[in-house]
Amino acid sequence: MWTEAENERHECEDMRQGSVHGRDSFTTSGDCFATQKSLTIVGFVEGTRGRHVGIIGVPMILSWAAERGIQAVLLVGGRGFPGWEQSVVSDISEAFGRHQRKGTFGILTAKAWTTRWALSPSLLWSFRRVVQRADLVILNSLYSFPVLAGYFLARFYRKPYAIWPHGVLAPFIRKVSVKKKWIYNLLFANRIIRNASVIIYTAEGERKETAGLEFPVPSVIIPTGVDTAEFASLPERGRFRERFLGGEKGPLVLFLARLHAKKGLDILIQAMREVVAERPDARLAIVGPPDPDSFHGQIIDWIKEAGIESQTVVPGAAGPSMRLEAFADSDVYVLPSYEENFGLSVFEAMASGVPVIVSDTLNYAAEIAASGAGLSVSRTPDSFAAAISALLADRTRRQDMGICGRRLAHKYSPEETGSKVEQMVQSIVEGKAFPQGLAPVIPHRRPGKKTHEQP
Repeated sequence: MWTEAENERHECEDMRQGSVHGRDSFTTSGDCFATQKSLTIVGFVEGTRGRHVGIIGVPMILSWAAERGIQAVLLVGGRGFPGWEQSVVSDISEAFGRHQRKGTFGILTAKAWTTRWALSPSLLWSFRRVVQRADLVILNSLYSFPVLAGYFLARFYRKPYAIWPHGVLAPFIRKVSVKKKWIYNLLFANRIIRNASVIIYTAEGERKETAGLEFPVPSVIIPTGVDTAEFASLPERGRFRERFLGGEKGPLVLFLARLHAKKGLDILIQAMREVVAERPDARLAIVGPPDPDSFHGQIIDWIKEAGIESQTVVPGAAGPSMRLEAFADSDVYVLPSYEENFGLSVFEAMASGVPVIVSDTLNYAAEIAASGAGLSVSRTPDSFAAAISALLADRTRRQDMGICGRRLAHKYSPEETGSKVEQMVQSIVEGKAFPQGLAPVIPHRRPGKKTHEQP
């Protein structure tokens, strides 16, 4: 008789050979992958530009995949990401030799000659050997030079690649720089998408937003995830208030995210005018880097028009410690954004035990409300004002929501995200069906077009 461990090992082997539940069988636990050949993924992404920190979820996701035994290298056009300096290496051998639990993870950066588009031509020749070693290339976003460079190298070395849009295909964003994108789509973007092995969406709602575009490419769902351990123990309450609010002890409403037009800051500021009229001791903290830099002036104008200058602080971008201090001191987190593919800052707030109020247009809004972690409301100043006032007036309700929020955040763990990335890569490398845990959608095959289809 086999032991339980031997049974599991033999079942894994059988599943790899397609002999347990038929050819389409695929383990969703990820445990079987540890005994297989180490996979290699190479990511391309635009780095930090100005005060905009870039897609901070990208190094997180690749590092979590590495922890499961994958060799992961992230090629960045421009400066690296704040908080990830320890992962930046100087050469290719060091990138593949930097251990991350069971695997390896290293970040290589290339100088960007332009702020917009991150023109970094050295990506094409300095790191081509990295792509030669890849089992899968992941292109993060779409309208940047690093994505174009990754596409060219993947095609040249005949490597499969995935597109991870990170919200760039959402309707609101598609309306930005329409003429430029039309030209770029014609020249490059349409081809980049058409030849991809898979499109990775962060939520089902993000996929539905692109349905009208009729991409002839399979797609899967992999949520960004949040490292709840980072927010399990917050700093002592009062530090953020002391630094930026003169020690004020009244209720604090927090917005912590990139300061962008789609985030709905005009709605939040108008809502706070109503809240302050009812609760003069309430304060608003708008924390994050403006994108673009000129948007900071627009925010200040909105604050002045609302007459809440003395109740509002705009301290700029938050480093790791300041972010934790802000969550520790806040009573409610608010994000009235038009759309979010995941909304990492919302999940960080929930992981910190802070109740959240979000627009009902966000992908995870319904789940947040159903779980009891926060409120989902329509995108109007009156709706947000009413929701903020209701929570500020009920401490017990806020505490209950904080408990539910921590529970929901744990559902989207680094282990779950890393496992799904591993399953996706393994499916493509072995030519197998994507497991149902990735919620795959396979488009109808068009004549002459090869896609990663269910066998």
